[in-house]
Amino acid sequence: MTARPAATAPRGRPRDADRAARRDALLEAAMRQFLTHGYAATTIEEVAAQARVAKRTIYTTIGDKTDLFVAVVRRLGDRVVNAAAPDAGDPVADLHAFGVRLIRLMLSDEAIGLHRLVTGEAAKFPHLAARHYANGPRRYIVVLAQLLAALPPERLLGRPDDLDDLAEQLFTLLMGEAHRRRMFGLDPAPSDAAADAHVARTLRLVLTGPG
Repeated sequence: MTARPAATAPRGRPRDADRAARRDALLEAAMRQFLTHGYAATTIEEVAAQARVAKRTIYTTIGDKTDLFVAVVRRLGDRVVNAAAPDAGDPVADLHAFGVRLIRLMLSDEAIGLHRLVTGEAAKFPHLAARHYANGPRRYIVVLAQLLAALPPERLLGRPDDLDDLAEQLFTLLMGEAHRRRMFGLDPAPSDAAADAHVARTLRLVLTGPG
């Protein structure tokens, strides 16, 4: 009886999954190093050691230390941005759902820690602050503008002809004192219910009719 050849997994998929998992583990290790030691004291060598990869792997797949920090910021943001595509349904519900995810992210221990780090290092590393803003807050404002654009103009209390400005104002309102209090360590990260209620209150300031 002729033995059947062993089944093989489709080419590419396991390798892609493994590569993604290794990158995720690397960025997790980098984030912990940044949060523990700060930006200036974190080294590529130590991140590589913690992630159990070669230094060259970091340089060839991500870049230098600033690139690594930006990749950490974008990895956090992917939690909300990659899930932000509008559903076939109510655009107000889509905006509300994104707002809740955004609040849960921005007020998380990790995001607050990175924000404190950048605030403390901004004078010494202005390029770091600029790239953090572009890949963090600015990225979320763009998504908010897209979600606002999906709403009927009559639902907007602000200027429907300047959605980017309205999105900036909405982002500021969503962060508000809740973000400041988290930055000062006065409040814990909000629960899902608290984030939901905060977003509902905030949207009533920019939308007409029921939220």
